[in-house]
Amino acid sequence: MGAHPSSLADLSKNESLNRLVSKEVLSPSDPFWNSLLSYNFKLPVSKTDWKTFEQSIEELQKRFLISNLKTGNFVSLLRVILLRHSELKNSVLTENSLFIWQTCNALFIVRTVLKFMVERIKEEDVVKQFNVILPEEEEGTVSMFISFLSCLVELVVETPTGDHTYALHLEGTRLLLVMLSPVLYTPGKPAHQLTAWREMMTGTASVLVVPLTCGLLLRYMEQSQAPANMLGQEGGSLVLGLASGVWNILTLGYSSVSSTEPVEGEGGSTTPLADISLTLLLLLVNHCTDTSAFTNPYREALFTFSNASDKSDSGPSSLFRLEYPVLYSTLATTLHTDEATLLLYLLLHRNPGFRNFVLAATDVDQLVIPILQTLYRAPECNNHHIYMSLIILLILSEDDLFNQTVHGCILRSQQVAWYTERAITELSLGGLLILVVIRTIQYNMLKMRDKYLHTNCLAALANMSSQFRGLHPYVAQRIVSLFETLARKHSRLVDGLQGAEDESQEDGFDEVSEAVQDAAVLEEVLRMVLEIVNSCLVHQTQHNPNLIYTILYKREMFEVSGRNPAFQDLMANILVVMVHMSSRLEQVQERKGRGLTVSEVQEVVRLGATQFPRDRLNKLPDLKFKYVEEEQPEDFFIPYVWTLATQRMYWNPLHIKIFS
Repeated sequence: MGAHPSSLADLSKNESLNRLVSKEVLSPSDPFWNSLLSYNFKLPVSKTDWKTFEQSIEELQKRFLISNLKTGNFVSLLRVILLRHSELKNSVLTENSLFIWQTCNALFIVRTVLKFMVERIKEEDVVKQFNVILPEEEEGTVSMFISFLSCLVELVVETPTGDHTYALHLEGTRLLLVMLSPVLYTPGKPAHQLTAWREMMTGTASVLVVPLTCGLLLRYMEQSQAPANMLGQEGGSLVLGLASGVWNILTLGYSSVSSTEPVEGEGGSTTPLADISLTLLLLLVNHCTDTSAFTNPYREALFTFSNASDKSDSGPSSLFRLEYPVLYSTLATTLHTDEATLLLYLLLHRNPGFRNFVLAATDVDQLVIPILQTLYRAPECNNHHIYMSLIILLILSEDDLFNQTVHGCILRSQQVAWYTERAITELSLGGLLILVVIRTIQYNMLKMRDKYLHTNCLAALANMSSQFRGLHPYVAQRIVSLFETLARKHSRLVDGLQGAEDESQEDGFDEVSEAVQDAAVLEEVLRMVLEIVNSCLVHQTQHNPNLIYTILYKREMFEVSGRNPAFQDLMANILVVMVHMSSRLEQVQERKGRGLTVSEVQEVVRLGATQFPRDRLNKLPDLKFKYVEEEQPEDFFIPYVWTLATQRMYWNPLHIKIFS
């Protein structure tokens, strides 16, 4: 592989690689390693590149699996990295680029070899490949697998970050991901029974749980751009003191990638270190959650860290401190991604300090608007991203202060430019939230028909309903129109069922039972919408003249629903408000001796709302819904987080078993 540029086609014939996988024993002190690690090779970026790359070295990999058990050459390579690790700090301080570059190359070779092993052989056999005893050595007390994993965690935690170490951090973090990846190939085996996971949770590597959790979060928060030369843009050479033509060596997963056209695989992002750091953190906290053997220490660290910018906040349970405002801003700018949404969910659900910080924020629109944009783009987003976004809204809606704040926050027109259903001015954040959630319910009823999804939508609206204030006319119309659309659909279904009963044909049984289920679901949703309207009227009559006006406008529809036994109990308050307002309008009309204009009707309703005797309404039980995590969250989160990981790095889908 040497110092000359290599192309993918040359790899199978490459002299250095063929020596590495041969029967020749190469000791860690052999000059061979220095020449092997000085390769100048444009690394694969896209999925196509990766496929070609892996195919071109497949025969070499198969030979290495067999020869390493005799020669221990893979173990010698690991030894070389361990020896280099002890000198790495000095090299980083003196910016010894040649040394850093060779270490990076060594990590990439290990990652490539390990990925092949993990895909093809059992995890215990992978560990054996690490623990081969070298010819001149006696059996060590500590396994090489464990020593190497600990060394890798140290490298990621302790190496200072900067342009000259960016590629090293990136490669180290990616290699850690590959060491944890046997989970992908052993679906029946819990993570805590796999060596790398056990070591990360309770072994030698677990000593660095807190600095690793903190470091990965910091790297996500920093959102450092990859150095220009890594992205194939113009810029100074990373490899200082080497020939200028060598800088493309450090492309490590990046060729000339324009940031506007994401490449599947390992390119496309301008902040790859932030991305992969967050992916690794999410993997660490979402595994080993349901084992009685130990508690996951990464979860404990993530769920208790406190706010470094609040001097009074240093609870005894807090394992480290970070700047909440910086984390808040980073989340706000990255919530279009699944990973950031999942991190926000974990923090709101499990870290009380951060949840309170978010709920007290005066600029909560910065977080809420990107979540609403995800829901608005529902057809383009994956279902998991939609779920997580909705659950975040549900958790926020459990707080009364949040429910009040969103209606006082009036949005600027550029903040809602993406909402193209209709141009609206003077819309509050609460109003926008209602609009987008209603749109999600309608989209779900039409396309996905997922009960869990609309239950969460309605629960969030129900939690907020007693604080609905100053609803915009368009928002009031959408609430009433949701009820109207679903009521029409419901009555069509019920009429159809009566027709089906009359014909009572055996062969249509499945269709009928599905229609019965649909009718029952619709009835439940309709009752919930009525409860939301009730809650708003009972608690906020005087602040919602636009909702009352819209109800009067659709008076006939509500009167029909009032005669339906399924909805009678919930229609009583709405009918009281309609009768009261109608009689006021009639009195004004009689006084004027003519019909009223729209603006006159609105004025009568506005005045009537402020003077409405609320004691005439039946107080219904408060609507309060609390988010509860599923019984076995790992069933949902583990495949989800690995799906995200496989989008950040290339994995051959043919070998993965966890998703099937």
